[in-house]
Amino acid sequence: MLQNVLDDLRLYGHFLELQVRSQFQYKLNLLADIGAYLLMTGLEFVALLLYFIPFPSLLDWKVGEVLLLCSLTYTSFGLADVFGEGIDHFSLIIRQGSFDRFLLRPNSVFLQVLGSEFALRKFGRVTQGILVFCLALVLLPRSLWTLDKVLVLFLGILSTATIFLALFLIGAVICFWTVETTELINMVTHGGREMMQYPLTIYNDLLQHFFTFIVPIAFGAYFPTCYVLGRPLPFGFPAFVAFLSPICAVVFAFLSSLLWRIGIRHYQGTGS
Repeated sequence: MLQNVLDDLRLYGHFLELQVRSQFQYKLNLLADIGAYLLMTGLEFVALLLYFIPFPSLLDWKVGEVLLLCSLTYTSFGLADVFGEGIDHFSLIIRQGSFDRFLLRPNSVFLQVLGSEFALRKFGRVTQGILVFCLALVLLPRSLWTLDKVLVLFLGILSTATIFLALFLIGAVICFWTVETTELINMVTHGGREMMQYPLTIYNDLLQHFFTFIVPIAFGAYFPTCYVLGRPLPFGFPAFVAFLSPICAVVFAFLSSLLWRIGIRHYQGTGS
């Protein structure tokens, strides 16, 4: 069993190596794509900054604090976007009949789909997150940072990226029945990313509960940010809950993997 897992991971690493090599064949084009993606996603950041020109704070959140939350969200979604490109394009795999070939191979179907695409150009969003984090560091006091806060922020980034990947996977599962990913999943995925750029408390209770207990993006992004800033967590949660973001991410990913297995069992092929 363990040997099979290791073999699948080696295969996935080989897929990524091939993808990276092929994209580095055209270095100038790759740099241009990353730069263009960075500029495109940067418009979201500009819109946020425009808010703080006439207003000094957002529900008592200063600009540096909001930028810290943004940097975590941008980086997490960027990582999910880079590594989850194959899942995000699963509808094309279904339509082309390529998924039938994946099923015939004696390797993890999920890792084959995951490794089928690797979008280096989308590192532009990760770069954006890093740049925003550097700006947040300038605006926030240096005394704010301790080892536990660095740790909770790191866990938050990995957890939020995992949650976004799980959402991509749920969208892929829907393709087994609809061929195309529904707009509802896109609304949750991209809508969740947009929402987590701002403090959770600016939204109504329904959205706060949805993105905390149903799709736990807030556990991955908002809770760690609140811990770092010394702000109270929503719903009266104690501060240590911010360290539980990996557990929430693993549980959500496990549930999405169960749906993935159900989808595979009900897949009937393309007929081609």
